[in-house]
Amino acid sequence: MTTIHHVNVMVDDLEAAIEFYRDVIGLEEIDTPDLGFPAQFFAIGDRQQLHVNQLEDVHPVRSHFCLRVDDFDRIVARADERGAIDGVTWGRATRLASGVVQLFVRDPSGNLIELNSPPGHRVDDAFHSRPYVDPGMSR
Repeated sequence: MTTIHHVNVMVDDLEAAIEFYRDVIGLEEIDTPDLGFPAQFFAIGDRQQLHVNQLEDVHPVRSHFCLRVDDFDRIVARADERGAIDGVTWGRATRLASGVVQLFVRDPSGNLIELNSPPGHRVDDAFHSRPYVDPGMSR
């Protein structure tokens, strides 16, 4: 069996990134070894991790990783409050043929994260009026 163990992102400000991934996305901080540079690891479920490193690097525009999140509405609300939603790069939030609602956010360093709802998730009516939502998105 092959699985993804971790995804690594580079950030400009580790403290801002920790706050974003912990408080907006809702990931749990886990033990992080001393790597010789500022870093923080997060758990994604029981078997996967996100490694966040503060190193000078290039931040791509379209490259991203995707998280399927059970508390989609709450995470979207927190991201919206912080102005973190990106409805331009890959387009506005929409419902995929699989029944998943797809939306993109950016962390404080500009890394792109795709958020997916559980299949068939029903968002509230107010969600459909937001400027980052495709007006033709099915309910």
